[in-house]
Formats: sequence, C-alpha cells, structure tokens
Amino acid sequence: MLKSQYFVAYHADSERYELTLKLFEIAHGLGPVRRLNLVAAPLMKQLSQDIDQSCHLVIYYAGKGHVVVQQNAPSARVLSVRLGAEAPLFDSCSGHILLAFADDADREEMLQAIPSEHRNLSESALKKIVERIRSDGFECNSSAQIHGVQDIGYPIFDHGGRVAVALVVPFLEFLDDSHPVKIDAAQAAIEKTANQITTGLGH
Repeated sequence: MLKSQYFVAYHADSERYELTLKLFEIAHGLGPVRRLNLVAAPLMKQLSQDIDQSCHLVIYYAGKGHVVVQQNAPSARVLSVRLGAEAPLFDSCSGHILLAFADDADREEMLQAIPSEHRNLSESALKKIVERIRSDGFECNSSAQIHGVQDIGYPIFDHGGRVAVALVVPFLEFLDDSHPVKIDAAQAAIEKTANQITTGLGH
C-alpha cells in the first residue's frame, strides 16, 4: 500500500525500502516546516534585499539535506537553489553545518543514512570539518557544484537547542565590481538573520 502510494521506494541493490519525498512534500504545509517558513521567510526576504544575494534553508531528511525555504535576490543577476533540491551532506555547505552542529548520536544516525552512491569521507576528514565549523560557528567554502561561488552558511537552532536547519547564501561576486555588498559584510548579515530565526523558533 505504501509503495503503491509512493510513500516508500524499494532499492533492489540494497534490498531495502526508503521513505520517498512524498511525505516531505506533504510536510511543507504542516507542522514544524510550516512554522519555520512563517518565521524565516520575511527575515530571509530582508536579508536578500540587504546583501543582494539569494538565500535558502536546508533541513536534514533521510540521509540528505533538502531545501525547504528559498528566497531569490532582488537583482537581475540571480543564482538560486530550487525548493526541494537535495544537498549531499559531505559535499555541501549546508550538509557540513547540519553534521557539525548535530550531537554525537544524531550525527551517527545521519552518517548511517547517507546513500551509498554519495561520496564518502574518512573519519579523520569529517572530524576536521566538524571541529573547524564548531570553532568558527559557521561554514564558508567554495561551492562543490558551481565554479566561482562561495557558500556561506550558519546554523539555526530550535527551541530545544538542537540544530534544526542551515541558512545558506551562495555568494556571487561580480567581475565588474558592481555588487554593493562585499563578502565580509554579507557574512555578518547572514549571521544576524540566522540568530533572528533561531530566536523566532523559541531558542
């Protein structure tokens, strides 16, 4: 029944069933994701206007990150990520954030759920990423998907103090130097917005 309704999918190679995104899509209009949208959307719109960059929120779900809220930049030159897009945990700014700020037990569950076709990391490499991000409080790295883009991400925490979502800006710096906000100022604005969303969620 669940398979016929597309709530689960069967993977012949692993002989395992996995939840599909149908439940995730239903959840967009319900419960915690809906509350997150209500709290974050106006703050993200203001952020995109202030720094003239797009931004998005990523939650963890079934071994991957998933974009649940997205805001385009107001300018004519826009780089944005599609709502519902997936983010591999090891190869994305948001994935690094979600792994780094998860507690040890949650992180282990996340690692066990990563799809087998995704790139793997050694335990020592992951430890370095986690320690660096927890020390810095954020992630800023070159995009693994798009040349010339710096991904800047900050954690957002729920009312219980657990990491709930990552706020990410794929930062574009234009060659004609026409962009009004430099990366350092943008980073400060992203941190402020992440803190405001965290406060709005009751932490």
